[in-house]
Amino acid sequence: MTPFSSPLEAFQTHIGPLTWDDLVTGYDFGFLTSLEIQITAPGEGEAVQRLRALEGSALRDFEAHLWAACVEAVGKTPRPGSSRWAQAQDRWREAVLREALATDRTATQLAHSVEHLYEQVGCPEDMLGMLRPSQGWSGIPATVDPAAVQRFLDRARDGSRRFGTAS
Repeated sequence: MTPFSSPLEAFQTHIGPLTWDDLVTGYDFGFLTSLEIQITAPGEGEAVQRLRALEGSALRDFEAHLWAACVEAVGKTPRPGSSRWAQAQDRWREAVLREALATDRTATQLAHSVEHLYEQVGCPEDMLGMLRPSQGWSGIPATVDPAAVQRFLDRARDGSRRFGTAS
């Protein structure tokens, strides 16, 4: 399988269309660029149109426009600690983990991807067991159990667990 060019493509392939919550959290966690959001933002409201029209120095206010478009579309923006935020965070975790399993060719590559995900998005407690983080001071690289990653994702897919908030 060929690696995806962006987290956006991985999300759309493994999870489906992005919600406004996914756009806001994806931007906050650095998965989405302002241009990707401008292209994929659903709806035709005034705030969405203003968001899409931003360019140049006006992009300094991108986040405020993103929040306004989200409020226009769904009534409020997700905030860290809220259930909507946690659910979107979980969808990003799942997309990135599924993509890593599909594209990382070696255990070392997978371990690096999972460790980066932990650092970027955090992880619920039940994810902690799949990775032994690197120890820079001793030169020990990260290791991951690909079967544990797959079991974790299988539980997410079959509904036997719900991802939790980051620990």
